[in-house]
Amino acid sequence: MKLLHTSDIHYGLSLNEMPFDDVQNEVNEQLLKAVRENNVEGVIIAGDVFDRPVVSHKALAIYDKLITDLYNMGVSVFAIAGNHDAPERLALLGGLLSNSNIFISGKLTQEISPVCVGNADIYLIPYFNFDMVKSLYPDEKFENYQQAFGFVTQKILEKADKSRFNIAVSHCFVIGGQLSDSDHSARIGQALAVSSKVFEGFDYTALGHLHGPHFVGENIRYSGTPFPYSFNETGGEKTFTIIDTETNEVTTVTPEYSCTLRTIVGTTDEITENAEKDEHKNDFVKIQLTDKFATGELYNFFKKLYPNLLSFEGKIRADAVTSSVLRIDRPNEVSEYEILENYFSDREDQLSDFEREWFSKALEE
Repeated sequence: MKLLHTSDIHYGLSLNEMPFDDVQNEVNEQLLKAVRENNVEGVIIAGDVFDRPVVSHKALAIYDKLITDLYNMGVSVFAIAGNHDAPERLALLGGLLSNSNIFISGKLTQEISPVCVGNADIYLIPYFNFDMVKSLYPDEKFENYQQAFGFVTQKILEKADKSRFNIAVSHCFVIGGQLSDSDHSARIGQALAVSSKVFEGFDYTALGHLHGPHFVGENIRYSGTPFPYSFNETGGEKTFTIIDTETNEVTTVTPEYSCTLRTIVGTTDEITENAEKDEHKNDFVKIQLTDKFATGELYNFFKKLYPNLLSFEGKIRADAVTSSVLRIDRPNEVSEYEILENYFSDREDQLSDFEREWFSKALEE
């Protein structure tokens, strides 16, 4: 059988206060198209179904339509809560939905039974933190998150039927995963990182959390977001992952959208002239002027040319005072200490000596 693996749809997301509802309607359409054209029998959503615990009615309606359409097509759904989701809300009526082949796991439980479909057994492992797993297993002495996570997956594998195609669905940060711009929250949360070894023994691991599609081990894959959610993600291809449980073959499908995110760099005259013949003016655009400083007047001028202008930057003053700035477009180059310093700086606050010492000791641990 064939399964489609996606994650991090983030229904209800907005970028620079611009709602992405229309985009996410297109995501639904492209996902359903991939299901039809590839004879997919089940869809895996590996967490961060929603962008926040409480979203708009419109975002709920877009999600509702996807699940309803998949049900009407006879396609099973396997979804887990991510760190952005409200676990109880996402898994509401879970028992009833499972009778319709809609399987949603919101919170970690002591026993994770497989969802059996075709020749595959699918184990849904929702996002959880260290305290959650410690409270579930009070008699176990976990020293860190890696041990706790490994304990959860090992319990599954001990009972797994090795004659079946065993799939783990998880939302976590696996060490070695490739961070992108909109993954800066994952960078801050690396205390909850795990080794890919915790998934050894599964035939395929469907991951969510990081936004770029890539493998982090043999048959351990992040599907990535179905649409770019930051300007630094526009260089990489967005895909849906297709798993064939009979052949163990993994392929990808590239969705086609009516618009995307892109950055336009140039002088005022160059950008103005090119806009006249630009066939994609409805793209979500970031403009970087090379010849003038950013002003409200120029912003309003370019906003008329590009209605979905989300970011506007001018040239930098030669005498500008250098300041320490958290560059989320370079997440791998930013240390944990810089993140903390900038967090306090943004709040117009200062770290005390006690807080510096406490954080250094915690970081060493």
